[in-house]
Amino acid sequence: MRFLKSKVLWMTIYAIGVTFIFLYLLFPSSLVLQQLEASADSAGLNLKAGFLRPSLPLGIKLKDLTVRLAPTPADAFFQGELLDLQVSPVSIFQKHKTIYFKGKAYNGNVDGHAGFLSLAQMSLPAEGKINFQNIDLARYSPTGFFLFKGMTGLARGSAFYVMNDAVIQNSVGKLSLYLSRGAYPLTEPFLGMSRIEFDRGEIQAQLKNGSVTLDKFEIYGAQMNCFLNGSILLADRVDESRLNLKGVLEIAGKNKIKMNITVGGTLARPSFRYI
Repeated sequence: MRFLKSKVLWMTIYAIGVTFIFLYLLFPSSLVLQQLEASADSAGLNLKAGFLRPSLPLGIKLKDLTVRLAPTPADAFFQGELLDLQVSPVSIFQKHKTIYFKGKAYNGNVDGHAGFLSLAQMSLPAEGKINFQNIDLARYSPTGFFLFKGMTGLARGSAFYVMNDAVIQNSVGKLSLYLSRGAYPLTEPFLGMSRIEFDRGEIQAQLKNGSVTLDKFEIYGAQMNCFLNGSILLADRVDESRLNLKGVLEIAGKNKIKMNITVGGTLARPSFRYI
């Protein structure tokens, strides 16, 4: 009797295993990718992937993924070497349908989750969190974030946000970003320098009521240190968001020279003033 129960158990496991193998082999990868691209297109995104494969237990895996915004198709919003997406079955019965993700992008690693009000159509996540390590900023040119365009170095950190009442202006969030061994290009030469080279840096920011509060922006380098804080008033077009930042530049030397700095204008066209 004991032998019979053991045999039935192993036969059941075998049957489940064979079923999963057949489902994996018969998975309509091309059809699912086409549907995913169509859903992205309806949401104002251009999504392309080298291939799509099923990923156990309840997900898909995308390779050579590129996402572009429809208004600016020439710029890539995100490029990933590999991205694994897994649906949380428990969340199907909850308010937010959760998708967990992990992958490789810009020579680094990313992981986190995104919560959607519905999985029936592609839309902005109602909430989400991302962790990232060893991101090569030289390979990442974020569309809309022109203030950081041309920046080099390695980045690690995390970010999260929650959209209240399905309104972006009511969203809250937080960003923690740590930088190492890089440079920041200046829009205008300053004291003969066209960029600020740094050994390390830290950025802490919060999102609330349609505004980003920059609590900390600290850059430390051999030539100079830079300290900023202030706010960024978000606009419907991210590149038109208004900057209101101020801080101090410390220029290295026998006697450290300190200069006040203000940053105004927009993300697309920041203006710097030194006093």
